[in-house]
Formats: sequence, C-alpha cells, structure tokens
Amino acid sequence: MRWSLLLLCFFTACSSDKSGSSGLDAGTPVESGAGAAPSTDSGTQPTRDAKAPPTNQEDGATADASPGPIVTLDDGQVESDLVGGTRRFLRIPFAKPPVGDLRWKAPVQNDKWTGVRHETSFTLGCPQNMSSQGPASSNEDCLYLNVWTPDPAPAKAPVMVWFHGGGNFAGTAGDSLPAATPPVLWYDGQYFAKRQGVIVVSIDYRLGPLGFFSHPALAGEKSPLGNQGLLDQRQSLEWVKANIEKFGGDPGNVTIFGESAGSADVCYHVVSPGSRGLFHRAISESGGCTISLGGGKDVTAAENAGPMSAFAKALGCDTAKDVLACLRGKSVDEIMTNAQQPDPTSGAVTAPPWTFGVVVDGPGGFLPDQARALFASGNVAKVPYILGSNNDEGTLFVLGATIPTTDAEYATAIRARFPADGDAVLAQYPASKFKGDYRTALATVVGDSGLICGTHDSARRAAAAGVPVYMYNFDVPWAILPDTLHASHASEISHVFGNPYTPMPDPGSVAVGDAMNTFWATFAKSGDPNYKGAPATWPAFTPDATDDDERLQFDPKFPVVQNFRKAECAFWRGLYDKAESSDGGAPGAVDAGP
Repeated sequence: MRWSLLLLCFFTACSSDKSGSSGLDAGTPVESGAGAAPSTDSGTQPTRDAKAPPTNQEDGATADASPGPIVTLDDGQVESDLVGGTRRFLRIPFAKPPVGDLRWKAPVQNDKWTGVRHETSFTLGCPQNMSSQGPASSNEDCLYLNVWTPDPAPAKAPVMVWFHGGGNFAGTAGDSLPAATPPVLWYDGQYFAKRQGVIVVSIDYRLGPLGFFSHPALAGEKSPLGNQGLLDQRQSLEWVKANIEKFGGDPGNVTIFGESAGSADVCYHVVSPGSRGLFHRAISESGGCTISLGGGKDVTAAENAGPMSAFAKALGCDTAKDVLACLRGKSVDEIMTNAQQPDPTSGAVTAPPWTFGVVVDGPGGFLPDQARALFASGNVAKVPYILGSNNDEGTLFVLGATIPTTDAEYATAIRARFPADGDAVLAQYPASKFKGDYRTALATVVGDSGLICGTHDSARRAAAAGVPVYMYNFDVPWAILPDTLHASHASEISHVFGNPYTPMPDPGSVAVGDAMNTFWATFAKSGDPNYKGAPATWPAFTPDATDDDERLQFDPKFPVVQNFRKAECAFWRGLYDKAESSDGGAPGAVDAGP
C-alpha cells in the first residue's frame, strides 16, 4: 500500500463521503459523526432559533458532557456543557452564513437569536475537498466559534484564539487527531482552561475558492479582492473584543495562535494594519509570512487575475453578463470539483492551473504590501511573538513520494523540485551527508526550504522590526508513526494543547506537553513564556551581527540550541532574496503544508 493512501486512511478512515467532522468530545471516546447530514446549497440563511439547531450540523451529544451555566450575550443566550472540569460553548455564530449574495463578501455581523442556544457538537467544516486533513464538506454555513472557560467562570482571564491549519484549503476547528483510537479532539481547549486558567476560542473560517478568491470583478462591487478567510478570522477577533468579557475573559489580553496555514495567518495578522489592536500576543507554529509557498514574493491580486478568470471559465461563467452572479449561482459541489488542490503528503511535484491563497490586495486591503516590506518598514504590530518549527517538518510531505535509491535518482528528484537551483541545492545537501538515507535527505530539503527556514526568515524580520521574539525547535517523534515521521509537521499540536498522543507510556513526551502548555499559557498571560519551575529558561531570539542566535528545543532534556540550521537557512534566504529581486518567482517547488 502506498504511504499516501495509508496516511489518508489514518486521517479519514478511508471515507470519501461529504459529511463533516464528527462532534468529538475533548480527549475521550465519543459518538461517531458519520450520520451528519450534508449542507444544502440553497443560498438562504438557515434558521437561527436555538430551539431548532441548523439541520446541516450533526446533533450527537458527547458522552461525558452535561449542561452547564448560561451566558447572556447581546445576540442571545448560550448554554455551556461541563467537560473535563471546564465550561465549553460550541458553535456560536460570529457572522452571517456567507451564502447567496454574501459569497465572497466581507463577513457580516450575525443575526440575533431567540431562546437559549445550546450546541453539543462542532460545526461542519467550511467547504473543502477530501484531503489528507479530513473528509470533504459542502457546508457554506460554517462561520462559528467555540469557547472553553474555567469552571467557575474566571475574571479577566487571558484569551487564546486558535486558527487551525490545512493549507487554507482544508481543516476545521473540530478536527480529530490522526490515527487516534478512540477519536480525540485535536484542538482541545479544556487543558488550557482547567490547568492554566486561560480561555480558549477556536474558529472556522472560509477556505480555498470560497475563502481566498481574488477575481478582478470583486473590485467593481467593492468586495474584498481575496483574503476572505483572513477577514473571517479578523471578524472572530472583533467578536472576542465585544463578547469575551461575558465569559470571564480579558478583551485587552488576547493571544492569536495557529499551526501551518494558521501559523502563517497569525503572521499576516501581525503585519496587517486592519488587525492592529485586536490581539496582544502572537504564536506561529510552523510557518511565517515573509516568503510565499514558492519561496519568493506573495502573488498580488492583479497577478492572480488570470488564473482566477480561468477558474471562472472552467465553471462556464467567463462569458456571463455578470460573472460574479453566475459564480454565486453555482453549487458548492460545482465550485469544489473545479478546485482540486494537490495532496501535500503525496510527495508529487505539481503545478495546478490555479491555487487559492493569500494575496497582496493593495492599499486598503488586508495585505497592503508584501509582508517582508511591512516588517522592513516597522509597520507591524509590536506584540510579543513566539515562532518555531519542528525538527523533521519535511517527513510528512514525502510520505507518499517515490524515494530515490541512488545518488543519481536523488539528484533527479532535487532538480525536479528546484529546476533553477538544483545544483546549488545538491551542493548544500549532498547525498553523502545522509549516508544513503534518501528519504531523510529529501525530507530535510523539503522541510528546510519551506517551513523551517521560512519561519526563521519571519522571526528574523520580526526581531529586526523591534518585535519581542522567542523561537523554538520541537523534537519529539510523533507517536502516530515515530520511526517514519519523527518530529514531523503537525506533531507538536497535541503537546501545545497539553494532551500529547501517547498510546504507549512516555513520561518524556508528557513532560514536554506539560511544559509547552504552560509556556504558551504563561506567554499569553504576560508576554514572556518563562515561569517559575520551568524545565529551562527560554532565551529571547536576538540574532547578532554574525547571525548567531538561540532558541529553546522541546525535547525531554529542554536544551537551549545555538544557531539552529544557521548555514542551511542562510542558503535558503539567499534563494528567497534571489527570487524576490528577479521576477518574484519561486526558487523551486517548495511544498505547501497543512
């Protein structure tokens, strides 16, 4: 069986139905969500009466939850469930469903509701195709958030808002941990709430062609020229500012954190003028925003007009009198059928005719300039910032690759990924350096070229802009497949949330999880991650004139590491700069990650 198929089965139970994520309870066995009904695509707003939850969302109550206290918001009342000694509020709307005429518009304030809204499961994910992240979804009514608070309710507690990963084309706030049996919620806020006294908010936001669509016709109706999903995230922060105090949170102490695409999105909020003041700390786990996925500049909305127009043509709307009206008349399934993106775990080097991601939308937009230019000008949020990556980021992205078996095959694979700079990459990463382990060689190149050195690039630029920065390297093998994945992309998430996956007893992994959960929460409280009794002192990231720096490594020994991948990241930085100074193209085929 191919590795890609094996991983797909891990993530999706080899299912291809269009149901959404299951209503997973936090860290305990739960009822399956397989019976969830798919959403309709009528373009009308579903009923918001809390006494009759929307029919496009699953209803299965979790095994250990019991009804808890009610919070009264300006929009209506919400009732919690008591889970793991915390109060959990699921599926609170923070914007109107972006359907019909609201498709591709900026998020609009949600309507009020009557009665008490008591939800017992997560919303289905925003529209997406089946991927290694999870099953497909056709649910456009997806702009909801979830809140965990300590029980009893705190006063002025720090708040942490989570942006899930998935390449900005997949994933949900209710994702389950891959391969865990029984199912376990991946982004479970109960441990932060119970152990640390922190309030956690997780959100769903528009993805792919519905969340990152920059068709030039949108400018004519004064709609966002792309980046709709980032505006959803900002809308959730506006909701937190207006409402979180009623849950016991402090709207003046909000930390945004995310992983992979969510990590990059955090970085984009740091540089976006319109997000200023809505958060006060930031954490990026495996991803920055100062290089594009291809290694050069982010594409501008104008540069992306051609591919977006070609996408409209594929849907038969290119000759319509009103292109946007035609596109808004298409079903979600029609749109998603024409929006297939390559599986990042396949190891394939592909160039799809169009992709959907963050664009530089210009003055007045979410991203008025390249992120690196905004850092260089100092026009960024001057908030304390944690950034880091995992030691073996690339292993996940070559899981389904055809692995070279000779030096010649390795050279061919590298040149296929980096056609303009293959010889330079081979000189930096010769096969001899890896003693015949071609899987490790290829994975190292993939991980360094994208997530590891890309995150490092953003950290350097943030520090130079006067932002207080802390960096880390995570190095605990992922228990899902430790001998193959090692400390791969996404392997740190459960540790951050304080619930590391350990099917076999592993005190070292648990200790790392306890420490990370506490470091993150302490940072959210004060802007400095260090705390009394910590296993190590986490130094600030302050590169000197020779580019020497320090970061904390998360393994059971908690060493402080000097100059992590210094030579490798200097090499890739040269290629990033080369791409930027020429035509903005990529130095090679840097893989997009979950």
